[in-house]
Amino acid sequence: MAAVRRLDEARERGFTVQAFKDIMSAADSGWVYPLGAIFVALSAIFPPIPTTSLFVALGALSATDNLPNGFLLVAAMLAGAVAGDLGAYELVRRRDMANWRILRGPRTQKALHASRERLAKHAASWVLTSRFVPMGRLTMNVASAITPVPRGRFVLYSLAAGILWSAYSVGIGALSGLLPGLSTEFAVVIAIAVSLLLGRAISAGVTWYLQLDD
Repeated sequence: MAAVRRLDEARERGFTVQAFKDIMSAADSGWVYPLGAIFVALSAIFPPIPTTSLFVALGALSATDNLPNGFLLVAAMLAGAVAGDLGAYELVRRRDMANWRILRGPRTQKALHASRERLAKHAASWVLTSRFVPMGRLTMNVASAITPVPRGRFVLYSLAAGILWSAYSVGIGALSGLLPGLSTEFAVVIAIAVSLLLGRAISAGVTWYLQLDD
């Protein structure tokens, strides 16, 4: 079983890397926006998809090459974020996604338990910041459906969180791309590295803050 699981994970990583490359190769066409939005939507259910890194890289390209458009990138990421969150929410409510294999592991179960506790104590702040915590977005969506958070309130939470997340991702990339003397490729690498470091710092800060009342 362990070997099968590793094989599945390897296939998923291969698919993710190829999809990442395909979207990056479409950066100078109009297809980058719907493809990027679909990528973000799918990441609500499949956490290994590197959504933030993708839009950070695209944001860096928008600053260095003026394509794609940074504002349309934010809009695409926001649309994908809300669609993916609502899709995951409805799957849990209607199709018993809470018992799917992806959620059965001890690490995921621990994260889901923590997410339900945080949702009960700090609903708004947890929804806004969950995307910066490993497994946070998936477990937040599942916990919101199980609790349940009313659909209308959940959509508002998701919209606010999506605005913050998309502006952060594209903005970090764009700022890195504006640094003088950097090639396009190096600007993308710098942007992704900066976003990963900031993401870890934000994750640690969020975890610390939400544990204050635990």
